Amino acid sequence: MKRARRRKPLYADSDDDDGTSTPCEKHTHIDWCHRDDRTSVHTTYHELPASPNKRPRAASMPSSFTMPSLVSLDCSSSLYDTNGNVIEELEYLYQQFQLNEQQSDNTAVRERTPGDRPLLQWIGEADAYLAELLRLEGRGKYTAGICNCGSREGVFRCDDCRDIQLYCTECVVRAHLAHPVHRIRQWATDHFLRVSLKSLGLRVQLGHEAGETCLNPVPCWGDDFVLLDPVGIHELGVDFCGCETALPHHLQLLRARWFPATSINPKTAATFGLLEMFHTLSGQSKLSAFEYYAALARRTDNTGTCPPKDRYPAFLIMIREWRHLKMMKRAGRGNDVGGINATQAGECAVHCPACPQPGKNIPDESWLHRLFVALDANFRLKRKKVSSDEADPGLSHGYAYIVSEQVYKAHLAAYDQELIAMSSNHCNNHDAVKLATLKNSAGLAATGVVSVDCARHGMKRPCSTGDLQKGERHVNVDFVFMSSLQQNTPEEIMASYDVSCIYDKNFNFRFDKYGWDVSDHTIEWAIPKFHINAHRELCRANYNLHFIPFACRYDGESIERLWSEFNAAATSTKEMGPGSRRDTLDDIFGHHNWGKVIMLPGYLLNKIKKGVPERNAQVCAFRDYTESLPVDAVAEWRTAVETWEADRSQPNPFFIKRPAITQAAIKRQLSEEDADALKAGTAVVLHDKFSAGSMIIVGVELEELQRRLKTEVEALTDHATDIQRAKVQERQNVLRRRIDAWTEIQQLYMPGIATYRVRLISQVEDCYLPHNIPLLLPSAAASFIPCAPSLLQQEWRLRCAQAFDSLGDLRGHIEMRTHLYKFKDRFARGQRANTRANTIIKSVHAKIDADAERYRAAYAAIESLRPRLGSVEWREHLRPLLQADIRHVTEGDEGESEGRRTISWIWRATAAPAMPGDPQGGVDRSLQESLRVEWCKARARAHRWTEEVQLLQEEMRRTIAYHHWAAGWWTERVGKVHLERPEYLEGANAYARRQAALRKALRDFCVKTWRDVQTWVCLGDPTVNETLPDLQTVTDSVVSSVIEPDE
Repeated sequence: MKRARRRKPLYADSDDDDGTSTPCEKHTHIDWCHRDDRTSVHTTYHELPASPNKRPRAASMPSSFTMPSLVSLDCSSSLYDTNGNVIEELEYLYQQFQLNEQQSDNTAVRERTPGDRPLLQWIGEADAYLAELLRLEGRGKYTAGICNCGSREGVFRCDDCRDIQLYCTECVVRAHLAHPVHRIRQWATDHFLRVSLKSLGLRVQLGHEAGETCLNPVPCWGDDFVLLDPVGIHELGVDFCGCETALPHHLQLLRARWFPATSINPKTAATFGLLEMFHTLSGQSKLSAFEYYAALARRTDNTGTCPPKDRYPAFLIMIREWRHLKMMKRAGRGNDVGGINATQAGECAVHCPACPQPGKNIPDESWLHRLFVALDANFRLKRKKVSSDEADPGLSHGYAYIVSEQVYKAHLAAYDQELIAMSSNHCNNHDAVKLATLKNSAGLAATGVVSVDCARHGMKRPCSTGDLQKGERHVNVDFVFMSSLQQNTPEEIMASYDVSCIYDKNFNFRFDKYGWDVSDHTIEWAIPKFHINAHRELCRANYNLHFIPFACRYDGESIERLWSEFNAAATSTKEMGPGSRRDTLDDIFGHHNWGKVIMLPGYLLNKIKKGVPERNAQVCAFRDYTESLPVDAVAEWRTAVETWEADRSQPNPFFIKRPAITQAAIKRQLSEEDADALKAGTAVVLHDKFSAGSMIIVGVELEELQRRLKTEVEALTDHATDIQRAKVQERQNVLRRRIDAWTEIQQLYMPGIATYRVRLISQVEDCYLPHNIPLLLPSAAASFIPCAPSLLQQEWRLRCAQAFDSLGDLRGHIEMRTHLYKFKDRFARGQRANTRANTIIKSVHAKIDADAERYRAAYAAIESLRPRLGSVEWREHLRPLLQADIRHVTEGDEGESEGRRTISWIWRATAAPAMPGDPQGGVDRSLQESLRVEWCKARARAHRWTEEVQLLQEEMRRTIAYHHWAAGWWTERVGKVHLERPEYLEGANAYARRQAALRKALRDFCVKTWRDVQTWVCLGDPTVNETLPDLQTVTDSVVSSVIEPDE
């Protein structure tokens, strides 16, 4: 895979002495580069100054790391001192390594050379290349016309042989007895013509060695045998052996590595090379059989003047049989006495070596052996109503990844009409629930598939994929999930699903109704990290993978990323019959899984290289944050979060409940305070109808009317009608009269304000217009005239409420806009419908702009009042509103990748700070809530990263253990079948030993790749907070060795 060019560090290996006597030490740094086909290693030696506070040493790092030490992960023997701290050597090495990595980023980029741009160099040689291609169209230097045998004219040349000499008929036939599919050209006076070896008299004799003569040859019936080969479609002259001891014709073809289309009178075959090539191409690029065969036919004849015989139906049969046989062979069914008929459900699947599998790679039960799975549906992998199970039953009946169709249909027939209605009353209206029974299925036998996958490593699980008849109904998901649980799963399961909050509600009730017992499993439900933003706040707290203990750092979205790969096959599989589609998907899933298996060494290594520094940073950040908080508060919070982790029915410490302060509530409070002051006789009455609080309230309302009127005035165009202008003028007049009346009352509570307003209007252009008249509320006037503190406090309270009201309206309008966009994309068709939809969306955009402007006005007023009131609590909830902040909860900031997506702060500003005079101490309560939630989140981050590093080490151990187990399993298959037939016995044993050697090679490669992991994990700050899982305690429980040394 092509990687982006990046700066490369330059290393100097010279031993120049600068005249000082500072001792230097050499340190080894190893870079691993993992590609699809191989892994390369780059070792660099760094000369670093010796630490002034440590003893001299002979080597900076252990010379070798054996596998038992990696598996045991014992950091105490060589990396920790008697006090449990990392020894000073490795601490110093870690600091120098980080310093070197920082310096390498500043290294100058190497200058480009002509070798970096080979295409530019080739352009000047293009004419020479073209001339050579044209030269090959002629005879070159072989123009004498005599064959090497010297007796005949040489006019034939092979396109597939490296030799380009011209030969006679007998010589070219004799040279191609073992190569009957090579393409031959004949020189016809002035150019070459294509001819076939069959036309030159070449006969392929089966049942004998090449060149041998059969005493009783039997020509193919009709003598029109067709062979499919990677270079084309060939018509050959084939003779079967008719001797007394001859094998059946189809076996003679198989012995020649030709795969027959039928077993009775075969007339078509494909070479093993062609089947292997298409098998790989279809798995890697999802190439359809039709496109491949069409390319093969064009490769044979690209002019249309001599098209090859159509063998496309035969090719479909052969490739389907080939896939099935390869799957059975790789699963060891050929080395089992029971053969194919004794295959168990899921036995042919390629398993994930890093996932826990009882009896194979886990020695005991602990949280480290929890299985992480993800559930999801894909509506791209649909199938049309073509063929039937009777006409196309398929070759795999639940042997690999697709569930058994017979058992699946029996379940649907029994419980399809007894569905429990899916309710989303406690959460948002998700499509997975809303469309469960409404999905359009006209003309479709399957609207898609639902699957249960390995969530940590992105692999398909055995017997964990089934068809959907409509949407994501519980009756379908339940069966597939239960089928997956039956495939050798551990006790603890962590399952993520887009709608876990809904699916989990009646889970036990549904399974009891089916008669399924899942009491042996402890299932923890979660919502994937990307999808959780679409859920309500309570769901985001209860099903959040960031908060659930022992969830590590997996995001639950791996199954979503896999669909993009498999969807490439949707265009071909939707046209297939039911059996053919199931077999094809099984093969594609198997190809994907094997690719994941061979990439696991590099994948896990990269994960732990990134995980260790992040773990250290999060642990240190949590420790520092804890030390800055009151001890009694931390103890109370720790008890609360540990109680919730042990029992989810307890109050969730991550869910914050605060009273929502609205503008209407503040108005009510101000009115009640005026009433209390009048009753007590302490109120200053300057107006018989308006109090100071009422004056502030009306001023804020007039400010809002000014903003609306200004928008209407700006919306008037040169082509506005008289009626439109008259309406706007009337609103201006009404607003002017209201402002005049209000300013008279304002003058009573803010003396001197009228004079300043007149001066300001005379200095600013268009300031006399009603929507531009400065109202000069206390927040704007306090800098040049004295204002009573009570007025400042009243406006501050009202402005805070106005800010939160504006944010609430803004969020609602953003949700509306997102819904309208989705509705438009899905249902609007044609110019008329799109125009109407755009008009509505434009009006919502205007409301969003108005909400934002109202919030910014409130925020400016709060910021102006801050120095005079000394309030800072509101800064935890309110921020300056930028245009980039106005986005939906599911949208990230511009330029953010999927893995680093952040939520806009407006979706987190759901609580208001307490108001002055709050008798319940709202400031302290709100601040305490914020500190508690942030402490819980910091603790969760430190826990998840610590768990991630521990689990990655365990996954490495499990991978090695699984390959070791698989090698032994294949070794046990030796000598099990064909005991009476030596040739078959030798082949079966050779295959079993080859597979065992392959697994040992994978095991040893993992050991080599991860040999320095223990050192890397133990580098850095080893001290952790007592609330975090202790690394040594966990690793001591892991079995110290899983591999016996090979003899």
